[in-house]
Amino acid sequence: MGAVLLSPLYILLNLYLISRMLLWFSTLHSFLGTPWFIAPFLSCYVLIALSPLMAAFSHGKWKQVSRIISNYWLGTLMYMLIFLLLFDLGRILLRLSRKRSLFDPIDIDSYRISGGIIFFGVILLSVYGIVHAGKIRKKHYDVNICKRLSASFTHTPDCQTKCPPEASAPALRIALIADLHLGGSVGLPHARKMKKIIDRMQPDLIIYAGDIFDNDFDAIDKPGEIAAVFRSLSSTYGSYACWGNHDIDEVILAGFTFNSGSAATTSDPRMDQFLIDANIRLLKDETVLINDSFYLIGRLDASCRQKSGIIRKTAAELIRPLDASRPVIVIDHQPSELSELAAADADLVLSGHTHDGQLFPGNITTRIGWKNSCGKLVLGNMTSIVTSGVGVWGPAMRIGTDSEVAEVDVTFLS
Repeated sequence: MGAVLLSPLYILLNLYLISRMLLWFSTLHSFLGTPWFIAPFLSCYVLIALSPLMAAFSHGKWKQVSRIISNYWLGTLMYMLIFLLLFDLGRILLRLSRKRSLFDPIDIDSYRISGGIIFFGVILLSVYGIVHAGKIRKKHYDVNICKRLSASFTHTPDCQTKCPPEASAPALRIALIADLHLGGSVGLPHARKMKKIIDRMQPDLIIYAGDIFDNDFDAIDKPGEIAAVFRSLSSTYGSYACWGNHDIDEVILAGFTFNSGSAATTSDPRMDQFLIDANIRLLKDETVLINDSFYLIGRLDASCRQKSGIIRKTAAELIRPLDASRPVIVIDHQPSELSELAAADADLVLSGHTHDGQLFPGNITTRIGWKNSCGKLVLGNMTSIVTSGVGVWGPAMRIGTDSEVAEVDVTFLS
């Protein structure tokens, strides 16, 4: 639905960009203002601008090529528009301050120089964003849970030395991964980088907090090899996952759901089989008791709707039947019900979804819309950890944010 609503705006912004680019070209050389240049330029531009549409509705090899072009184009387009809009706004304000008409002819020399700065600045920024998105870092968090574990609980010795020194309290190291978005922009090389980081962690528990896929299983190159990478990861208590809003079989246009007439909540069967092959246990509003010591709950995604036949349980319905003396760790892809989970006595909530905005200034706007958009937040006795994610959504870039695997060291205090 989002893509449909944004389509008119997308067309208008592209028309604005085309007009500004053609004007800039005409200041560089007289030939660039003739039909002999304008016609092929417009043809190429329209093909690139339509790549999100072709990626959504074409098939086969052309679909994959269109998806790649679209992912790079969308990020570049965003920054071109931001810089051009700021430039035009500044030009308007300058003319008004000098009491000049807004319709006076442009200064060709200044327009040529300014356009060149914007053009090459956007190219450099886009290249940086593409390269930076492929670099994965480790982000560390320390969490205290004020509950006692059973005497049989075992933990990672290395983790114990890095946690707070309270009376040799038992500890748990969690590797938290979210928002892989396996598909056009993320594949086997990214999975191998992620594995190297997790292997060095020596985690007790590996958690995949949703959006493992990017809606289209066919977009994944070498899924069997990627599953083998995940299967090779070792941990004390295994790997668990919950679904995210992109772990469903649905048409996506420019990163947005295209058809939302009836909320899709069904994953591609190959996605389910992928997790089985990767030795990852999927929890759909389910609870497991690990090592007879702590509960792990995996929630259905918040995008599930009652009219589609799948009803997501409330936080209270999931936690109320449990032994209140045991720690409760919740995997919830979207950090949208933190207050409800805190009120239901969850101890630790692990989430993703926000990407920390992924592209500046998105990391500023996400802080407005989410109680915890990224990082660590303590609400009473509950701690929320939201990772910025290891992959990318839509534009295959990261600017002002990082691709990361979160290392969460949990200390249980009696």
